[in-house]
Amino acid sequence: MSRHTAGSLAIAGVALSWGFISLIVRELDDLPEQVVVFYRVGLSAAAIAAVLVLMRRTELMRVPPRPVLSLGVLLALHWVLFFAAINETSVASAVLVTYTAPVFMAMLAPVILGERLTRVTIAALGVSLAGTALIALSSGEGGGEVSAHGVGLALAAAVTMAFLIVLLKRFGAGPAPVTGVFYESLVATLVLLPFGLLESYEVSGSDAAYLAILGVVLSGVVGVIYVAALRSVAATTAGILAYMEPVSAALLAALLLDEALTVGVVAGGVAIVAAGVALVLRAPEPAPVAIEEPVAFGRTS
Repeated sequence: MSRHTAGSLAIAGVALSWGFISLIVRELDDLPEQVVVFYRVGLSAAAIAAVLVLMRRTELMRVPPRPVLSLGVLLALHWVLFFAAINETSVASAVLVTYTAPVFMAMLAPVILGERLTRVTIAALGVSLAGTALIALSSGEGGGEVSAHGVGLALAAAVTMAFLIVLLKRFGAGPAPVTGVFYESLVATLVLLPFGLLESYEVSGSDAAYLAILGVVLSGVVGVIYVAALRSVAATTAGILAYMEPVSAALLAALLLDEALTVGVVAGGVAIVAAGVALVLRAPEPAPVAIEEPVAFGRTS
């Protein structure tokens, strides 16, 4: 098996595993979103640090430039909005709407990165927003599982993710991706520390297990696997494979949470995924991503 095939299969597996994140957040709905995110990023940072120490790659823990550190604040905001969206609307609608992020990235890139705004980008934005509208308007179907308020939170999560990735491309070309992931998680932990320490809540045994899976496994360990796989897979391929996450989340929610996949959610989701894939495919296939290059779009933090 070639390195490219192995890397592609690893990224596909990672994206499919991230579909479980939304289900775990639903199981933790008795905890405030800020607290869940605090434990997620804190355990993620700890897991990444432990892996780097065991691999004797502590040089990857060098402090990056200040702009990269500041992205941890944006990361904390993004995850709080995303987790709130999951608890306010159906899992499928929350994840699919959040995946409009690549479209907003394409709109921000001309302003922040000086990239050219293409007709494909404008068309993709229209298709993606139409898909979001379809999902929002399906709130009366399937027992009212889709909430317009939740869709709005997911849209805000998409915008913050877009800013996060574009700014990482702007300022994060120097440090290795795993370094950026580690320090973003660390700074996000410090930002949310008051909620983790001062908020009134109780963590049961099952809550602790879910938080450990969310932070250590699905964020820390799986995130490092994703970063490693990017070394042999082109960013375009990784971007397309990342769309297995919303598909996985929607199917798992239907199977395990008995969420109804309404016509509006399915149609809107197809439009969003099609718009994102069209944007990924519009650029020439780049060379495989090296470990020193910035992380491609995907839930690596």
